[in-house]
Amino acid sequence: MSIFSRLIIALAIVVFPCVARAGEFDLTGDLSGFTSAGDVYGPWQSLTGSYRWNAGADTPSVTLVTRGDDDRLDPTYSDAVTVDDYHDWSPRFFTYAAAGVAAGTILPTRDFYVEGDRKFGRTKAVVFGGGGGVVVNPDGVDQRYLNIGPSFYARGYNLTLRYLQTFTSGRTATGTGIAVFQTGQTGKTVGTLTLLAGDQPPNGIVAPAQNVAFGGQRALFAGIGVKHWTGPRGGVTGGFSIERLDDRATGAPIYVQRDVTIGVFRAIGPPLH
Repeated sequence: MSIFSRLIIALAIVVFPCVARAGEFDLTGDLSGFTSAGDVYGPWQSLTGSYRWNAGADTPSVTLVTRGDDDRLDPTYSDAVTVDDYHDWSPRFFTYAAAGVAAGTILPTRDFYVEGDRKFGRTKAVVFGGGGGVVVNPDGVDQRYLNIGPSFYARGYNLTLRYLQTFTSGRTATGTGIAVFQTGQTGKTVGTLTLLAGDQPPNGIVAPAQNVAFGGQRALFAGIGVKHWTGPRGGVTGGFSIERLDDRATGAPIYVQRDVTIGVFRAIGPPLH
């Protein structure tokens, strides 16, 4: 990571809590190691700072990411900023929108996503969402994608199932299935299990709900994360994930990635709704 990137994140740590409205500040670091032919990949490292707050019917956030991939043949880096917002139009319908830009040689230079979600049933425990987005990569290749599926909420847990269909300019379409299971209690401990399987375009794509980038052909991914409150206003986060990426055309393995995540979070003012 560049010195400039570290300064930006450090500045965010100091400034965000001072100027932002009541909400939550998160700082997370990731480190990835790899097994690959010739040991050409990794380690990859990133630092993410985000702040989400309440503003009437909206719950917006700002996220800064600095990332460096120390691949043996071609080290790369990138700095990115993303803004997003959840807007409640009624007790049964809300929308989500996100836009991001990045500089460097890893992440897409521009991306945009919008989604609508409808709650069903007497207790509004079933939610169906559908959205679409576009990712413009540094080489000019566009990826347009659809993201649809249901969520189920019950006492103590929730389950989200999504299907991600991607259309890449000049290439065949690809499809990916995503499952996210979350359990626990806000204010104490929340655990999240994420599973992904399917095909990804060669330039990679960002799944907005998971905020995870998969670059390659055929991916299998499993990750577990824990958010633990050490006090009424904050705590720590941690996680581990493993991903296997194979060449979609030949079936040959590209790499196996293992990622460790640690972070801290702090609430300022009333908790997020």
